[in-house]
Amino acid sequence: MSVNVIYGEESLIFHDQQTVYLLSTSPGGEPIRKELINDADLFNINRSGYFTMRDGSHGNEVWYKGRIDSSFNVTKQPLPHAGILSEDGKRIAWNHSEGLGSNASKSELTIEEYVGNESKVIRKVSVDGFIPAFSFSPNSGLLAYFSGPPDAVVIDGFSLMLIDLNNPEKQPLEIAPPSLRTRPLNPNRSNPLWSPNGELILFEARYKNDESLRGSHYIVSIDGRTLEPSPGGKWDQEGKYINRLERVGDYGSGEYMVIETDVSSNTEKKYPITIGSSSVSLTSLSPSGQKIAYVVNKEIFVYDTTKKTTISYGVSQNSAFIGREFFWIFLQD
Repeated sequence: MSVNVIYGEESLIFHDQQTVYLLSTSPGGEPIRKELINDADLFNINRSGYFTMRDGSHGNEVWYKGRIDSSFNVTKQPLPHAGILSEDGKRIAWNHSEGLGSNASKSELTIEEYVGNESKVIRKVSVDGFIPAFSFSPNSGLLAYFSGPPDAVVIDGFSLMLIDLNNPEKQPLEIAPPSLRTRPLNPNRSNPLWSPNGELILFEARYKNDESLRGSHYIVSIDGRTLEPSPGGKWDQEGKYINRLERVGDYGSGEYMVIETDVSSNTEKKYPITIGSSSVSLTSLSPSGQKIAYVVNKEIFVYDTTKKTTISYGVSQNSAFIGREFFWIFLQD
């Protein structure tokens, strides 16, 4: 069942080493860099502002779940383990594996539901092998996940599976086969990406051996009956377009292309831009395709593709790629 999810204004969150910032502008166009959290060495947030984080600042690994609301107030409470929250913040999914990564011999995916501050297990899925990434549907009623044998990372790839959390008697459904060479190497960036109406999923397939389907990404319907090649990128707020950012000049030239793909017609519009003249790193295109966050050396910038303006948000604490990441969220009252 599809759902029309209405998101609020597009906002940018930046996780920088252990600090989480809001990057925004004042009504007069001045940059605002507001510290929200200062003790998150690991951090993940969904589009609705629900997050999980790990505080390792005192030598102990303590997990929390929380919310950033539309006024950018932060609330959080302890968690017994890592996990990701559903879009409504009422469910959490987490995975336990025997062994690490491609050496995992067994994995168990657990989904819990919160009633107040108490949680109960509503579903468990056990597999022989590895579950590297998973994500909730926009209405929080479905969960998509990758599943494969221990050697899936190296050989055959993963199946894309779907479970109905509101109908526990239903068995998991395979909606995309491992023959597409699906290999989500980075769980934070390779989760199954749901369209806003919850009817389609965009996912990465690094290699292919099915000559009838060409492409490194695919869109599949939640019943598994429709599978089409697709460019990678991010869904826009209405699910009509997939936007992506590609470098077209030499490394460090700052020359990029914003490419908007119409999902229904598979046609593209391209918008060339230059966002810097030095070594640009950690680029992140907003789902709307209207803003690009990036780092030059250690300085943080946001370029507005409609206004043709660039705003600096100061210097990043971290000179490495590890420990910093941009997140685009859409908050409502």
